[in-house]
Amino acid sequence: MEVKAKLKNTRISPKKMRLVADAIRGLAVPTALDKLPIINKKSAPVFEKLVKSAVANVMDRYDGVKEEDLIIKSVFVNKAMDLKRWKPAAFGRAHPFRKHGSHVELSLTAKEGVKATPRVKKQAEVETVDLTKKEKPAESTDKKTAKKTEKKTTTKKVEKKDNKKDDKKKDKVKEDKK
Repeated sequence: MEVKAKLKNTRISPKKMRLVADAIRGLAVPTALDKLPIINKKSAPVFEKLVKSAVANVMDRYDGVKEEDLIIKSVFVNKAMDLKRWKPAAFGRAHPFRKHGSHVELSLTAKEGVKATPRVKKQAEVETVDLTKKEKPAESTDKKTAKKTEKKTTTKKVEKKDNKKDDKKKDKVKEDKK
């Protein structure tokens, strides 16, 4: 059993993330969660959240596994895409610099002797509707909806009358031009 949790595009450089990754690699999950708040690095809370996410993934997918039974098998920190920025310099010049980011992948496994049975998820039946068949709208017996439909039809008639007036005006303008 191996469960992974990923974190992408963290705005902390990979070099700084690897310091914390090396400190928790291979530890039991409770030990790592106790150690992370003590580490005085910006990436420590990020790793704490990632470990908790991985534990939640295990609890969701497997039965019979406790947090105490899990070990951090591996932690990979890779470089993400850099953000290119410019810093103003003397005499109207600019110096480029990059804001580094990182991707983190953490995987957990169970200790030896722990039985983890995969949880079977039941899929609920979904009622489908055939949209290719056109149904005629039902005649409403409700007075409010009947009034609304009457208002809609009357407004359409008014629009048509306005269009006829516009057409007559256009015809007159054409005749005047001739």
